[in-house]
Amino acid sequence: MKLFSKILFLAIFTLSLQAASAQIMNKKSIMSDLGNTEGVKLDSKQQKEYEKSNNDLAESLLKVDKSPKSKNDRDKEIDGLFDKRDNDIDNIFGKDSKYEESRKSMKKTSNKMRRKMKLAKFAL
Repeated sequence: MKLFSKILFLAIFTLSLQAASAQIMNKKSIMSDLGNTEGVKLDSKQQKEYEKSNNDLAESLLKVDKSPKSKNDRDKEIDGLFDKRDNDIDNIFGKDSKYEESRKSMKKTSNKMRRKMKLAKFAL
């Protein structure tokens, strides 16, 4: 029975490592996560700016992921990149109250993505 328990533990541990490695990010998955406008209709200019902001963030995140920085420095850089994107998004939508709920929802999504990116390096 102890042998079975050890084998089961090893199998679960191996599966959890595989699941963790699935958090490795690529540009397509980052863009997919960032692309949701939370129901806000964008005009063509806003759409172009929104896509550029997301693309710039995705490319920068991939560069940070490949850099040999310490976790602390890496996390600070990720925070800075997401802060810049959040500021860009605020500039795109303006301070109009009709976007306030969408802005809050987008910031929640951005914060989830920020945490996900900080953890992704641990999966390697």
